Amino acid sequence: MINSETYTSMHESVSRWLLLICLVAVGIGQSFVFTSLPPIGREIGLADVRISTLITAGAATFVIAAFFWGSIINRIGRVRSVIFGMSSYAVTISATGFVLQEALAGHLSAEQTYVFVFTLRIIFSMGIAGILPSIQTFLIAHTDIKHRSATIAMIGAAFSIGMILGPAFASLLSNLGLTVPFYIIACLAGCAAILVACFVKDGKHVRQFQKPPRINWLKQPVMPFLGMSTLAILSVTGIQQIMSFLIQDRFQLDVAETTHQLGFVMMTMSCFSILVQMILVPRFRLGVVTLISAGVILGVSSQLAFIFWHSMVGVFVAMALFGAGFGFLFPGIVTAQTLLVKDDQQSRLASMNASMQGLGAALGPVIMASLYQLEQWVPFMALIIGLLFLCVVFAYCKAKFGAAFKTS
Repeated sequence: MINSETYTSMHESVSRWLLLICLVAVGIGQSFVFTSLPPIGREIGLADVRISTLITAGAATFVIAAFFWGSIINRIGRVRSVIFGMSSYAVTISATGFVLQEALAGHLSAEQTYVFVFTLRIIFSMGIAGILPSIQTFLIAHTDIKHRSATIAMIGAAFSIGMILGPAFASLLSNLGLTVPFYIIACLAGCAAILVACFVKDGKHVRQFQKPPRINWLKQPVMPFLGMSTLAILSVTGIQQIMSFLIQDRFQLDVAETTHQLGFVMMTMSCFSILVQMILVPRFRLGVVTLISAGVILGVSSQLAFIFWHSMVGVFVAMALFGAGFGFLFPGIVTAQTLLVKDDQQSRLASMNASMQGLGAALGPVIMASLYQLEQWVPFMALIIGLLFLCVVFAYCKAKFGAAFKTS
């Protein structure tokens, strides 16, 4: 017979894994769209610029919507927010697939398709913007503070796994039809929403029906770490953006060879990031100081490898170091944030952090690609300066708020 303590432990474990699966699904949805929209858009007659605006509109909406989700989570609850976000995800992805299917069949013009998909992308981004903050807040509330960095690392790893699986889904399932992957991924998201509704309960959440006091984030001690989040995500999306340029220019490859090598390079970065976040951080229960220090050291080392090691092996080593560095840096930054605010502010903090990360994701490709146009080494040197500045800011924050970080 299972006693109540064992049952509670099993239930929390099931809830934890279901929520992490939701994050995997969100990662799949994000990267899948990046892979699938461009070729389908061209097929139905959309210009490349218009296709890119669909992705940009979604990213901009995410940044704005995530900022407001904190108060919504406090009001309707963390589990309801996840269910709403995953349901919205399922409906909008399937509707997008249907619109594109109709366009490919000639039943919709390119202009009509653009308007419908643009609208659906905005709704999709508004819905999923609340998923990460809800899950982060839930898992923090149900995790001992000593294991917080491991929990944050698992969140990052789950999303990274989804980002890897997205293009794989697009490639494998597209053999069944260009729009079939949309329906299958929508089904997965819908099933995840149903499972969360059935099995995840949040007995620790107290719904807030009164409007909480406004937070001036600029005056909060957590603000430097929100800026660090922006820099961390900016560096990842920026490196991803310029890597194809670097490989093609440095080794004089054609488009097919560049794409082939790029896939392996990106996989290397993601695998090392996941390895660190899923195994090393939880296994050794690393604290904030260790995580951020290791992340900066590995990050700077990777940029130096990009600058001075000009072989293909050098690129792979640099991406491995960069992925491992991000694997340490991300949970370190987010854990530090959660230690600097009260429990009743965690959902608004998570929403603000998601918004800042979205801002970094939007700015990274533009900034890094612009710097790359100056010289190949310029964006890497800029990241070295950025990481060293991050280290200086963290040293200042550690001197001022160090007591809070000793609990992690």
